[in-house]
Amino acid sequence: MILKNVSYFQEKENLTEKKETILIIDCKKCLEEEENLIGNKHCLYCLFYNLFLYKDRKFDLISILYSDLLIQSHQFEPFLDYYKKLKKINKIIKKIINIRRVKCSFEEFRCNLFHNFSSVYRIRDFEYYDPIFIYKTFLKVNSDFKKTELKNPICQKCQNYVENLLEDLLKIFNNLELIKEFKSFKNKNRNFYELFLANPFDLPNKTQEYRKLPPKENYVLLATYNIGNYENFQTLIHQLPYENEKLYSIKLILEEDEDEDYFNRIINDIILNVEVTEFERIIPLEKLIDLYKNESIELLKSKYRLSEHTLEKYGFIAALKKLYLYKIFPLLIDDQIEEIFLDSPNDEIYLNHQKFGRCRTEIRFNSKEIERFKTFFRLYSGKRLDYMNPSIKLVIKNHYFNCRFAIDIEPIQIDTFALDIRKLNKNVFTIQDLLKNETLDPIIAAFLYFILLRRRNITITGETDTGKTTLINTLDLLAPKEFRKIYVENVTESLKQFDLGKHQLKYRVDSLEDHPLKKYSKSNIIKTLLHRTPDIIYLGEILTKEEAEAMFHCLAAGLKGFQTVHSNNIESLINRFLYHFNINESCLSDLDLLILMKKEFNRRRIFSISEIKENKSNGNKFNDVIFQYDPLSKNWKLLKSLYETKVLTEITQYENLSKEKFNSFIEVYTEIFKFISKIERLDKIELINLFHKLSYYSFISIESLNQFWNEWKNKRDLKP
Repeated sequence: MILKNVSYFQEKENLTEKKETILIIDCKKCLEEEENLIGNKHCLYCLFYNLFLYKDRKFDLISILYSDLLIQSHQFEPFLDYYKKLKKINKIIKKIINIRRVKCSFEEFRCNLFHNFSSVYRIRDFEYYDPIFIYKTFLKVNSDFKKTELKNPICQKCQNYVENLLEDLLKIFNNLELIKEFKSFKNKNRNFYELFLANPFDLPNKTQEYRKLPPKENYVLLATYNIGNYENFQTLIHQLPYENEKLYSIKLILEEDEDEDYFNRIINDIILNVEVTEFERIIPLEKLIDLYKNESIELLKSKYRLSEHTLEKYGFIAALKKLYLYKIFPLLIDDQIEEIFLDSPNDEIYLNHQKFGRCRTEIRFNSKEIERFKTFFRLYSGKRLDYMNPSIKLVIKNHYFNCRFAIDIEPIQIDTFALDIRKLNKNVFTIQDLLKNETLDPIIAAFLYFILLRRRNITITGETDTGKTTLINTLDLLAPKEFRKIYVENVTESLKQFDLGKHQLKYRVDSLEDHPLKKYSKSNIIKTLLHRTPDIIYLGEILTKEEAEAMFHCLAAGLKGFQTVHSNNIESLINRFLYHFNINESCLSDLDLLILMKKEFNRRRIFSISEIKENKSNGNKFNDVIFQYDPLSKNWKLLKSLYETKVLTEITQYENLSKEKFNSFIEVYTEIFKFISKIERLDKIELINLFHKLSYYSFISIESLNQFWNEWKNKRDLKP
């Protein structure tokens, strides 16, 4: 985007008291500005345009205010020399373009000579401001002309005439100081302008060179898919040569009759004319987007003739750009992204993708965008973000996305800004999904379902990003419809199940005991659950000693449910309880099942299911392993008879459950999970309704359960 009226001159005295004339370029109106102005084609053409405007004016320096870039006279004078000769250059080019119309006897026929000239016809007006681009274009044209062999004498005469014009043109270029510099430029992998115009301290180092992506012709396209309510964006996943990380990129989807340059001009025109509204209160983000979208649409209607669909699309894009959300928004609404990372303002965003694992992007934020993000986070969190409080966590949930944002700034962040965005509950995984993904097998699913119906406690542990919350939410979906479930979470990661007819009471508390009123801390809210009569409690992540104490307090009082705890393995989990959280060893017996999750490359699975031993007579281990994943066979091994487990022994103390009856339940549940792992994916509501009925018949008798299941499966086709 080339803006007019963004430049002016100033006179200042330098350190030697000599007056200098400075061309000031102020980018504050432009939405395309980047930290690396010379590396951005929009900013570069804007600079070229301003140099062209003042080619006949004498000045000493160019100051680009936004980036504090100062360009010396020896850097920009070679461009002025080119612009002074541009009129003569254009005159020669015009002669070449008009030769067929003026001199050719075969004008109405296809020309075997001028098909080499097609690249010249595609040159846009503003591209003539770029001397290297024009030089390279005509250098190639001249080479192609010389390779063309013509037999017709008239055509040969025309060819000679054009070649002479091209030689005159290239002679002008070859005498330019800028072209001489370009021809001697050795590093062909770098941007010539970036090195020629940059300040010495801005020159790229080896680290920057190492971070460069390989040439695009070496990319292999793995997948594409559209995202967004209007499907405005297309995601492209590429395999890079010799890299495990994939390249994730976003492309704006334009209709066949839409020109990208025309689209950008309209959008930027609208953004510059949409007024920033001042509000007396904080407006929810989705409403803010809608307000700017509607205002943009009104302006579009007054200036352009566009269809309703195009108005919606252009208005929406303009709103995102106005709010500085355009770069990050497609990532926020992509349900296949799990987490988004930015380690510093000098880095590009990278992410975790559900299917393709770790992906890098070419998305980078400039300082203005980062400052807007900081303001945005302060407003929506209601907290300070400064030297005294350099970290903020907040959850933003709307009909576009549901994400947890974590922001760190200096002094704790060395590079002044870092961002971590965790996607919450966008892609809901059901037990059928986990079976198809081989997170667990049908026998494990059958055992867990049996335990769940009897309200036993399940602790899920593992490292970060191993699928702990996904598994806990999947089990929560299977809980019988009539269960009263109470949730206490630092960050709301549980699923909303009101539309499924479930009973849910939810509490949200501040993380790490930082609530200003101690009585509303997570540990105290957990203790109050004794008076809320839950069937199952969902405690989310246990983070602190106080929360662990409160959890064991509830377990000792007979409350059962789900929770997650970070650890490397079951031994380190028990160490956290005993030594980090200072829990008495005798309290561990209140834990029922301990599930360890692991991530292998991009596949998450249950690695083991254990329970606490009744005594430690057999060695020093606290836990007995029931199921263990074997990486060699890629299957789970049952290491202990399920009926002889401690959790089953406790159940049989209160329930008439013979070994034969238990095995009958496990057999039918295993058959159920095997069947649903093979058939096509069921709608979430259909699947949950199935398990509502399964739980209903499970509490009547094994015979009624079998009868219902046989009737249900006979109505289904076994399609993979």
